[in-house]
Amino acid sequence: MGNTGNGTGKRVTAIDCLRGLSMFFMIFGAAIWWYSGLPGWMFHCQVPPPDYAFHPEVRGITYMDLVFPFFLFSMGAAFPFALRKRLERGESHSSVVRGLLRRWVTLVMFSLLLGNTGLMQGWDGPDVVKGIFAVAVWGGFFLSLWRTDRQWVSRVGYLLLLGALCFEKFYCRLPLDVHNTDVIIMILAWVALGGGLIWLVTKDNLRIRGLILLVIVAVRAVCAYTDALDFLTVPDCIGWLFNWGFLQYLIIAIPASIIGDLIARSGESVCNAGTKNRQKAVLAITAFAAVAIQPWLLYTRNVVSDICLTVAFLILYGAIVVNSFLDRKKAGPASAVCIADIIAAGGFILTLAGLGFDFIDGGIAKDFCNLSYLFTTCGMAALVMVFFLHLESLGWKSLFLADCGQNPMIAYTICWYVISPLLYGIGLLGLLDSLCPDSPFWAIVRGLVVTGAMCAATAFFTRKKIFWRS
Repeated sequence: MGNTGNGTGKRVTAIDCLRGLSMFFMIFGAAIWWYSGLPGWMFHCQVPPPDYAFHPEVRGITYMDLVFPFFLFSMGAAFPFALRKRLERGESHSSVVRGLLRRWVTLVMFSLLLGNTGLMQGWDGPDVVKGIFAVAVWGGFFLSLWRTDRQWVSRVGYLLLLGALCFEKFYCRLPLDVHNTDVIIMILAWVALGGGLIWLVTKDNLRIRGLILLVIVAVRAVCAYTDALDFLTVPDCIGWLFNWGFLQYLIIAIPASIIGDLIARSGESVCNAGTKNRQKAVLAITAFAAVAIQPWLLYTRNVVSDICLTVAFLILYGAIVVNSFLDRKKAGPASAVCIADIIAAGGFILTLAGLGFDFIDGGIAKDFCNLSYLFTTCGMAALVMVFFLHLESLGWKSLFLADCGQNPMIAYTICWYVISPLLYGIGLLGLLDSLCPDSPFWAIVRGLVVTGAMCAATAFFTRKKIFWRS
């Protein structure tokens, strides 16, 4: 779901920036060195130092726990742009459905290939062979997913991937299996399919889409707080492909699709042109600050303080909007509240709802995901998008983040399949690895080097108009 152009043909940079921001922190959080003395809030809340093992009983979130919901939100916000554009080109609804199914198949296969080719990390063979294998696999991904009309390119990519799997199975003797999947991509596959179909059915009626959202929330609540639906178990034979838990993430994608529709229908007037630049800047800072406090206060479990500060930021944001309206009214007929401010209101409401569920759920948690996490992170993503929308209206665009956001699958894979092997090959990562133990400074430097290289490589492909089907 990469197409985020509005009705005027221009891209909505805020959606690309949000997606790019999630990719930046995803790679950075994975590239910093463990066992270096970095504090727990630099990692997933439930995988803390010193053992970095999964602790499901831990409650709270860190900035790393925002990566996936922010990406899901950007995916949902892109539904109206990607799918409506196809309808406007004259494609039938059945054609769009077939396109959604093709994307689902592509993502499922991508998940399987990532899961199985990733087994090479545990192989005890020479590092140089692992590096060549990784680059070859990425070459297969690149050629098979490249959006090009030359069919032979994708066929060569398929052969490369087939050869890589054969090498793993028959030379490395690694146990290839359908249960070896990349669960993140598998969830994205189902959210892309389910969210796309829901958008198609409700494209002209946001009320019905909202009702569908409420039904999904109700079902999720029943599953969380009762055992009434425990009989709906998934057979083990398809457990690798589908889990009912995958669909709970529609609670993030559906509100995002509503916001995407609001932006698409607004044309150029996402932010009120009559609002003073100073007021827009303060609105942007307020929206961002309301998000910035969440990880720390939820990580330290100061939930009541978090609610009070969030309400204070909501009041401040509203006061600035009212003041801007009064200023415009003095100058002449005042225009209505802009779309960005409506999105901000929704973001604050969702965030506060999630903070309320924190008490019901016994604390916010990413894994196993609860309603507090889904609502809070969805609201935070909406507020970050408001931040980028206001910056965009001021003429500031983070093109570097936007470039990464336009090519998310390249950004997701190029780091581990290409950049890391190459940096190890020239000795740079090996040097950094030797400096990182017990050194927070060098651990962060390592993360910035790898993440910076990922951003630069992804931006290169974006600016060369080379995109993957995803």
